Amino acid sequence: MDNDMLIKNDLKTVIEGTRASNKLPNGVNWNFYNSYPKFKKAVSLRQNHVLKLISALLKNQKIAGNIRDKDDDHQFELIEEGNDTILDRVTHNIDTLNGSFKNVDVSVVPKAFISESTDNTQAANKKRILVHGRNIERPQIKFKIKVDNRPVPFKPLLTSKPNSKVPLDLCLETNDDGIMFYKHPYQLELDEFKVPVEHLNVSKAVYPATLEDTKFVEVYTEEQLNLMISDLENVNELAIDLEAHSYRTYQGFTCLMQISTRNADYIIDTLHLREKLHVLNEIFTNPAVVKVFHGADSDIPWLQRDLGLYIVNMFDTYQAAKILNFSRKGLDFLLKHYCNVDADKAFQLYDWRTRPLSPEAIYYARCDTHYLLYVYDMIKKDLMAMSTNQCNYIELVFQRSADVCKTRYEVNILSDDSHLSMYKRSKKMFDIQQMYALKHIYAWRDKLARELDESPGYILPNHMLLKISEMLPKESYGILACCSPIPPLVRQCLHEIHYIIKKAREQTFENAEKLNEDKSFTQDVVKHIDVDMISLHDYSKSKENVEEVLPTLLNDINKLVEDDIEIVYFTPPQISIFQEVNKKSRKHIGLTNIVYKQPYELYLKTIKYNNFKKSLEVKDKISDDNNKPLNTTIPMECPDKLHLTPQVQEIKKEITDLTSVNKNIQSTIMKEIKTDNQSSSTSSASQNLTNNSRQNTNFKPHKYENTDFTKFHNQSKDVMLIAKRLQKKKNKTKKNKKPKRLQKTV
Repeated sequence: MDNDMLIKNDLKTVIEGTRASNKLPNGVNWNFYNSYPKFKKAVSLRQNHVLKLISALLKNQKIAGNIRDKDDDHQFELIEEGNDTILDRVTHNIDTLNGSFKNVDVSVVPKAFISESTDNTQAANKKRILVHGRNIERPQIKFKIKVDNRPVPFKPLLTSKPNSKVPLDLCLETNDDGIMFYKHPYQLELDEFKVPVEHLNVSKAVYPATLEDTKFVEVYTEEQLNLMISDLENVNELAIDLEAHSYRTYQGFTCLMQISTRNADYIIDTLHLREKLHVLNEIFTNPAVVKVFHGADSDIPWLQRDLGLYIVNMFDTYQAAKILNFSRKGLDFLLKHYCNVDADKAFQLYDWRTRPLSPEAIYYARCDTHYLLYVYDMIKKDLMAMSTNQCNYIELVFQRSADVCKTRYEVNILSDDSHLSMYKRSKKMFDIQQMYALKHIYAWRDKLARELDESPGYILPNHMLLKISEMLPKESYGILACCSPIPPLVRQCLHEIHYIIKKAREQTFENAEKLNEDKSFTQDVVKHIDVDMISLHDYSKSKENVEEVLPTLLNDINKLVEDDIEIVYFTPPQISIFQEVNKKSRKHIGLTNIVYKQPYELYLKTIKYNNFKKSLEVKDKISDDNNKPLNTTIPMECPDKLHLTPQVQEIKKEITDLTSVNKNIQSTIMKEIKTDNQSSSTSSASQNLTNNSRQNTNFKPHKYENTDFTKFHNQSKDVMLIAKRLQKKKNKTKKNKKPKRLQKTV
């Protein structure tokens, strides 16, 4: 009652003080009242008194700075900082009192502990209170093999491969996206795995003994580990579970491993024995020993990442619950369904880095695997009852569990779209400036988390990141106002966030395309180029689309041969297996200096060269046989054949001998040429032609319009020019008719 009265009195005082401050004059009225000396003196006294109280309060909260020596703006910033610090501590104390922490850095007080349904034990367990682990040294600092958060392919930690069918071969491979990765070391063993017959049979289920009557061993040293391995070599069934921690670390790490047999429970400290547990591969990869998990989708990558352990022959009770179509598939439901044990999963949020472990934490960890082998026996009975001659559901669970074992751990890679998943879940609508801020602050947070090995949520929670990106505050204290409580690293790196927001405010719709092309924050996976085979004929690694450029025999040849003939004489370089090194220049002589041309392009060049060579041969024959008839002249190229380039055409023009052609042309044609030349020099060509024909009565002009020029198609081009001139002259006389073009003969 005293606390309630105190709260009411304080609240009443705050309300009265707020009302009184609102009644003070402001604006012009303040300047008017401030002109009176008595008013000014009273306000000054109250101001000094208030500053004295605020200064004492800030000093009590260990906030640096003297508020009396600062101007109005800096005084306001200092008060804001003090309010944020005080409210952070108040919120933390309230959460500590109520036990409502949602992060795994602090233990959670469980509502009820796992028990065997006895009222006395439940009443006793309700009184137990856990001490949260706030100030715990980060275990990854003491790891002998330091954590590597770089965006490179994860290399398996195996140095030997027990129970193998093929030797250990850690080679890089490339997927369809061109990203390099290491193959699963036990891929072949899992592909060829066949379930032993004794594991497909259903045996009589025996309810396990109580935890007090069961042997319990804590493994913290290497000697205890060797003793445990000697005990596990004599069993054929194991129940395994892991407890991990993902806060204050980027990738997370395994903190605890629980192993149970029919007669004993083991808890292994994976933080102290992190580099020694690879010896468990002798048992974990033994196909004759069945390993029972529940929900191994996360456990398998954790074992590979932290301990270098792999599983062969696993039975996942979660996969069995999916096949049986249970309404709930968690371990707490299976424990209640088969063992009548009430399980409280509140310890899932327990800080498993805490050493030594509390008795309540050990009790919870043991129960996860203590009853799991009995659940395995009972669930196999239900699967066998459902099975038919065509489908054995027990074998189906083993197959699905083997697929889970094939999972490879992969390092998280930051891409351009990594921030979009968080943006879609928020259901907000951002513009270009806000999206720029969201993308780059997200990338800044990821980069800092990798360097410091911190979780991104610790550096800047998602809801604060979205609020900063949405508000885009102009000043640095506006960024702090968006965070409550203020993360420590945000306060340290405040200038970096402010710079990103400043750049975001400069973004406009004009440079939206540049925003999409900006990849300064993306992280490229390391690609090992020396692994790929280099071939001149291989276009699979080419970024450009070369399918449309490559010529084929179906393409139009005329389009490819219209260029000038370029005859290139070269000798093929001598390529040896080993590159020759010039000691003076120290440069390698290899395939990089060779200009590669496609085979089809070389084929077209040979066609040009052969045509040019044939033309030279024809020239030699003509020079030797000048007295041969007209039919032996060089035939004209037809349009349906390959067009020779201007160089060959000039050669043909030189080959043509007008004197040999003129011998075969009739004298009438030569006379007509002379008359035509004379008529073209005068202004009245048509009248002179008619007068000459009248004077020479014996002259009969040849009618070339009726001449069949097809028989002269293989003669010189000069004849064709004469015919064209005559045809043009005839068309001039016909004024009413339009001139017709002389069609080329083929």
